[in-house]
Amino acid sequence: MSIFDWIVAAIVVASLIYISFALTVADWLVALRKGQAVTLLPERGGRKWPLWTQIAMMVLGLAICVPLFYYGRIPLITMAVEIAILLDVIGLVLYLAGLTFTLWARSTLGKYWGISTSQQVKLLDEHQLIQSGPYAFVRHPMYFGWWVCMFGLTLIYPVLAVFLLFVFSVISFAGRARREEVVLAERFGEEWIEYKKHTKMILPCVF
Repeated sequence: MSIFDWIVAAIVVASLIYISFALTVADWLVALRKGQAVTLLPERGGRKWPLWTQIAMMVLGLAICVPLFYYGRIPLITMAVEIAILLDVIGLVLYLAGLTFTLWARSTLGKYWGISTSQQVKLLDEHQLIQSGPYAFVRHPMYFGWWVCMFGLTLIYPVLAVFLLFVFSVISFAGRARREEVVLAERFGEEWIEYKKHTKMILPCVF
């Protein structure tokens, strides 16, 4: 690996650890203890799963990713070194741009941020409809930012495992966005209808 490759790898690994664990998982666990976050295991009949079961599900999910990355190092295409370097540069720019956009959206949401799934969405009792920052022109900017981030990562590491993660994020976040729209429409009514008139769902100026 060249020095550039090591620098790119360090940026990617450090940023993924920060956004996935220090920023996302830590806040989710805090909110989960307060009963303000969705659970990885669905609640049934008012029964709440113990915190350790949620952590176990998260660890299991991470464990599943290990063989995915180990056996998924199959190159998507074979390319010349010059092309690979160019894709690395473009991919890094897109990765950092997507990451910056995602963090901007997260900062704008502030205390109203929360993890959702395609089946569960939880809003705070005092939840407000944020319409500033990136939310002024797109309703789900964190998902858009992450898609750009993952597309950039696919250009940097054009292997099967990373491509599958990119595809999974597109499918998963599209489902989450639709579910969130239903819940937000129920909570905010006319305010939500007016908000939708001048914003796109996920892709700025497109969709």
